[in-house]
Amino acid sequence: MDDTCPAERFLDHGRWVRAPRRTADRELVLEHLAARVLAPGEWLTESEVTGRIAQVSDDPVRLRRDLVEAGLLGRRADGSTYWRERQTVHDDEPGALPRPDDVWWP
Repeated sequence: MDDTCPAERFLDHGRWVRAPRRTADRELVLEHLAARVLAPGEWLTESEVTGRIAQVSDDPVRLRRDLVEAGLLGRRADGSTYWRERQTVHDDEPGALPRPDDVWWP
């Protein structure tokens, strides 16, 4: 049995290289990557979230913007704090970040 997520076929060794053309494929990949950079209930500063995204993308600022525009990451108006807006089916996959034990509200 293969546990590989279908989104992996659009990544190059787990890295976001370019966006798939089809909207459904793009959403699939963004949800997959969101589960790997920010856990549900976790809050990070802009530099922390950009650092995590840099582990899966050569253009972390662009991918961060794409994740926000897709409604996967939320951010304060001043851009100082980021969080996951919603859970996805990818949150239970191997490699997804676990939900933190202590959820806090900054």
